Amino acid sequence: MDYKPKLFELPPDGTWSGAHDYPPYVFNDDIAIAVDVALATNRPLLIAGPPGSGKSMLAPAMAGLLGWRYLRHTLTSRSRLEELTGEADHLRRLHDAQAARPGETFPPDWYYRKPGLLWWAFSPETAARRGATSAEIQRLSAPFVEPDRPRGFNDQVANTVILLDEIDKAEPDLPNDLLEPLDRMSFQVPNGPRVDAATELRLLVVITTNGERELPPAFLRRCISLVLGDPDENRLKNIAAHHYPKRDYPKLDRSLFGAVAARVIEQQKSAKDSGQRPPSTSEYLDALRACDRLGIDPEHPLWERISLATLAKDSGIESEMGGI
Repeated sequence: MDYKPKLFELPPDGTWSGAHDYPPYVFNDDIAIAVDVALATNRPLLIAGPPGSGKSMLAPAMAGLLGWRYLRHTLTSRSRLEELTGEADHLRRLHDAQAARPGETFPPDWYYRKPGLLWWAFSPETAARRGATSAEIQRLSAPFVEPDRPRGFNDQVANTVILLDEIDKAEPDLPNDLLEPLDRMSFQVPNGPRVDAATELRLLVVITTNGERELPPAFLRRCISLVLGDPDENRLKNIAAHHYPKRDYPKLDRSLFGAVAARVIEQQKSAKDSGQRPPSTSEYLDALRACDRLGIDPEHPLWERISLATLAKDSGIESEMGGI
């Protein structure tokens, strides 16, 4: 790497070493510059690229490097803004209504608020109270139950990295709906309080897209853009070296990194020429793992079958289905 980040620190080799369930992440100049710009401008970082290119893995890497809290939400075709800010838990309310005895006092509406990921990031204290005041909680006839915190939520850390994964799969209005909460660091909970982030809160929002649908121009203008293309052979070998360090994989033949990477580059070119999906970085790592565990290399007679199973999946499936 030639670029040295200004707003976060990278190890000399440009790699986050990984932690817990998250693998190492190898930075390059384009990635480091885009993150620095996002941190400098307080804008969301929109990462585009094919599946398996490492888009979603950048967020936990940045949380680890910055020492910030990490929150993740995978978007679906049913995802709405209220899912990220706050909404009513209608199922719990229905259950309580059916279980209530005649004449029993029913909890107020706020008792059924379900804080979303942005609420937990902006204001954990009010999220834990479901937006109620201390007086409202004291007036409850039943014990107050705090809502479940997001997975991996750390009460000891304030600044947060948020990953909103696969925004192109969400409802078409969601990208533009996110503009106000992310611009103003504030939002209105439906039939509830206004949630304002603390002025000192630092936030890095990472949003990924597979490019399956065009995103609104207004949304794109508010984001810092990073496009992850197909890595070259040297980058593939560098990624492999950090995913399979010699201290943890002493018996792994290191020459496999380059041999398999060369075949991946060949397969990428062939796939593009034929209009098929090229193999991704994650599939390269799968092929390496298979070669290591099965004791073969790209010169082995079984390589072509391994390649069809891990790298050339589209052509392999078409070939097999064509014979049915």
